Amino acid sequence: MRITLISTSNKQDEGPRIIARFLEKNNHKVEILYSLEKSNCKNSDLIVVSANVSTSKKASKIIKSLKKLNKPIAYAGIYPSLYPAEAIKETDLVIFKNPKETILELANRLENFQKISDVPNLWFKAIKKELVKN
Repeated sequence: MRITLISTSNKQDEGPRIIARFLEKNNHKVEILYSLEKSNCKNSDLIVVSANVSTSKKASKIIKSLKKLNKPIAYAGIYPSLYPAEAIKETDLVIFKNPKETILELANRLENFQKISDVPNLWFKAIKKELVKN
């Protein structure tokens, strides 16, 4: 599966590189972006946008602009960990704990067309009015 990790922080942020190495060891192709480059996201099977509290507005803009690609977009990082109820308003998938393992489980299930309703540490909107919290 092709996964794009978009960090709203700076290039010194080690988090995306740690997650990318972990996902690559588990047979996924990963690209890390530090700014929005939609052309790079077009070939992605899963997009993960990470933000801390100070970069959440930037993440919101990125997520909004990516929605037209009709790709799964997950929101991860400190901000969605602290405020998952706010983060879920931005997108349909929120990772609020254990990002490495949660992204891996989500990617594996999406790749194999399996249900995601019981993926730990993931909130998602099943339909517009239903929110599943694991």
